[in-house]
Amino acid sequence: MSNNQIRPSSIEGIKQLAKRLKKANGLKHGAALDMASRAAGCENFKHALRSLGANAKRPRAAHEIYISVPWRDRATNLTGREILRMFASKRLDALASPAQYKAARGLIAMRREGPDHIADTYTASSKEAAQAAACAAARTLQFIDATGLVPSMAKRSFPRGQFQNRMPGSDHDSAWFDPAAKTYIRANEPYSRGDVTAEQLQWATRHGWTVAAAPWKGMYSPDGGSSLFLTADTSKGYSLQPIMSKLAEAPAPIVVADWNGESRAFLPKFISPGGLAETKAKAATPKAERPRGANSSVGYAIFPSGPSRRPKARMPIEGHQAIGRLLKSVLVDTRQRAGVYRRVDAIRCELDNWVQCEYKRNELSDEVFFGLYYQELPKDDPLAAPPAGRDRHIASLAEVAATLARYYPECSPLRALLKKADLATVSLRAWR
Repeated sequence: MSNNQIRPSSIEGIKQLAKRLKKANGLKHGAALDMASRAAGCENFKHALRSLGANAKRPRAAHEIYISVPWRDRATNLTGREILRMFASKRLDALASPAQYKAARGLIAMRREGPDHIADTYTASSKEAAQAAACAAARTLQFIDATGLVPSMAKRSFPRGQFQNRMPGSDHDSAWFDPAAKTYIRANEPYSRGDVTAEQLQWATRHGWTVAAAPWKGMYSPDGGSSLFLTADTSKGYSLQPIMSKLAEAPAPIVVADWNGESRAFLPKFISPGGLAETKAKAATPKAERPRGANSSVGYAIFPSGPSRRPKARMPIEGHQAIGRLLKSVLVDTRQRAGVYRRVDAIRCELDNWVQCEYKRNELSDEVFFGLYYQELPKDDPLAAPPAGRDRHIASLAEVAATLARYYPECSPLRALLKKADLATVSLRAWR
């Protein structure tokens, strides 16, 4: 994307664009600020400061979000808890569901503790590491808030759905989904000067994609030399320009160097204002009025499994077929790796039970049902061919998890299934 397509609407956005203009055109800093200000519809930078500066009237991010990370330094035996407060234009639950945290690097270890609070499930190794983890989570939420994108693990985010087609120079990449355009986007954050290389442009042309350097420094290590690039399939008219313009207006990424959080003792656990209100509201509800079990799950029993619970929803048959195909491909090649095979087989068995509860016999024929999870893959299926390595299985499990999170609501049965997929992936990575 060219710099003249970006229309910043904030002082931070003007400064980010000025840096790019200064670098691209060899301008002095003041001239670059004036040019970026004109792109924002102002006469010059002084006019922009009057129109868009701290004293100008503009919408404020009204929703507080707290991020807490416990830590323990084994060398000194000191402990503590770092708490970062940030602001967003949307509520925490409107930005991403807890099931989607698994698909975002900065949120993968986080759990929802309240309507305005996420907490790290791991104990950081030091106070500094805890602050870094909190800032990484905050930057991920900033990116989601600015762009409206949703974290994803779908393999379809690669050109032609193939991992080997990823962009040259990819590093610290992640998958995202644009719910408005129904399109997948990949973010790449290599250590770079922020320039799109000739090789990357050739790659984009070859696949019918586009690659653009973002005006926002990114989620991974914005203060450590990484730059943010976005790639997307533009062969059907999709444009990255609206997202780039939003990122140009986004507040600067939250980094440890600008830490303004709070340090507390390890115990007691931090409870946010929203979490406290949620607890009080629940306690005030008469027991007779409280729903039994989770609203997003329902009990069932199938012989010989016995009583259990499943999500209170049903996945389309196409979703079951896609997941069954991926699970079968992993099972065929991992019989000698018990840590993978047992967990993937457990996922298959559980989903086989769920689909029996989701569909009546007149909705799902025996032929289709038996082919979902237990019949072998056809020999001409690309996934039936022996893989070159374990990357394909890791990508397959990531797509399984993303599909489950897309069709099922957040609930304990879903979390248990996603955890099995995570543990199978860990076992795959450790397989020598």
